[in-house]
Amino acid sequence: MNWLLIANNVSSAVVILACWWLAHINGRSRPPGRAIAAGYALIGISVLFTLVIRNLAIGGAPVVPWLIVVTKGLLAVTFLLTIYRRAKLGDR
Repeated sequence: MNWLLIANNVSSAVVILACWWLAHINGRSRPPGRAIAAGYALIGISVLFTLVIRNLAIGGAPVVPWLIVVTKGLLAVTFLLTIYRRAKLGDR
């Protein structure tokens, strides 16, 4: 195992824990809080799948880049929902 893979695993674990915490914080907030929480939960699961597949080399190389694209798409949607909620509540 090289240092890049170790750094990737540690940073993925931090992202997964942060997504778990943010999902719990946003799950009980004003609408669209549950959609934002679901977005963070899906991001955490996507990062977890990417971590496992990259470490176990399941499915070969073409799978990991697509998982990264899915994660970035989920992140964009979650950020847009957060921006919408903050603009709707007047919290700019």
